[in-house]
Amino acid sequence: PEAAEAQPSGEGRTYLDLLQLVVPGIAVSGGTYSEGRQPTGIRHLQGGDEADVGLAPTGPLGLSAVLLRSGGMERMALLVDFGMTEYSVGYAILALFDIEGEPGLLDVADISSDRWTSFMDPARLSVGAGDDLLVTRSTHHNSSQGYATASLILARNDRFELVDAISMLSDKDCGFERSQDLTIEQGAGEPLADIVATVTEQTTLTDDDCGGRAVPDPGSRTIAVTYRWDAAAQRYVPDSDALAQLARENEERF
Repeated sequence: PEAAEAQPSGEGRTYLDLLQLVVPGIAVSGGTYSEGRQPTGIRHLQGGDEADVGLAPTGPLGLSAVLLRSGGMERMALLVDFGMTEYSVGYAILALFDIEGEPGLLDVADISSDRWTSFMDPARLSVGAGDDLLVTRSTHHNSSQGYATASLILARNDRFELVDAISMLSDKDCGFERSQDLTIEQGAGEPLADIVATVTEQTTLTDDDCGGRAVPDPGSRTIAVTYRWDAAAQRYVPDSDALAQLARENEERF
């Protein structure tokens, strides 16, 4: 939505009203922000120390909204992507709001893993009778490689919880092109359903003359992991480390 657009709950409130609960004093015009107070004390969902993000006084702003459920209650998640900071890294805030009656900020976290962050499609996956999973994607690319990290984020008890961060790499070189794409599906299970994450890697050959240089074999492979709810630990647990192994493999090609 545009910042000045009215929320679906009505009563004349706009998305900017919600945004100002996260970044007091911010103004938005034509997809550009200004005047906002530097956000502080916001945890990164992957852990680690809170950092000075180095936002410019003004810059481009990406705004996305998703309606979801947490503990059976209707909520709204607002993804605020500030893009690159002065440190050439991305900064993206995910905020959870109660929009029934007077809007209230319930939780907020930095979810950036790369320069640009957005919701994936679909952005929301039902995992229980009253609970949803959000899926976001942080990316950047250069002339020969595209980097992506998908974050699986559970909204439980009005607080964001990271299920996992899944890293992917698409690349091309003389003689081949290789892509990695992610799908997220709901499985069986109660009280929270299994989450099935599948990365499909596709390698195709090109007609380049590489002077006898070795190229990867063409074909496809799938790497799948199922996350199951552990009632004792109160968190999702993967059934293998296959996606972590894929991330290490990709790092060797950076």
